[in-house]
Order: sequence, then C-alpha cells, then structure tokens
Amino acid sequence: MRRIEKVREDVRRQHAQRIGELSQALDEAWRLLDTVRPPGTDRAVDTLRATHTDLRKAG
Repeated sequence: MRRIEKVREDVRRQHAQRIGELSQALDEAWRLLDTVRPPGTDRAVDTLRATHTDLRKAG
C-alpha cells in the first residue's frame, strides 16, 4: 500500500510540475503574441484574447 501511495505522490508532483511548465510556455506565447499583434490590431487575435480571458487570468 505504501508503494502505491508513493507512486501517486510522485505522479501528482510530476503532473503539477508539467502544468507549471505548460502555463509558463503559454504565458510566454501570449506575451509574444501581444508584442507581435497588440490589442486592437488583429481581429482574430482579439477574439482569442476575449475567448481565453479566464484561462489567462487563472495562470
């Protein structure tokens, strides 16, 4: 039983680390996109910004 608990703990830790890495990568992608296509300059990107507002603030 301890072995299973240890594996679960390890998997949770790895999962949390990967989520953190993905969140950082996504934040960087949005920063680059904001630089290349500032708000108001590209309707498609503005639509993405509006659609993903909740996700961007969650990170």
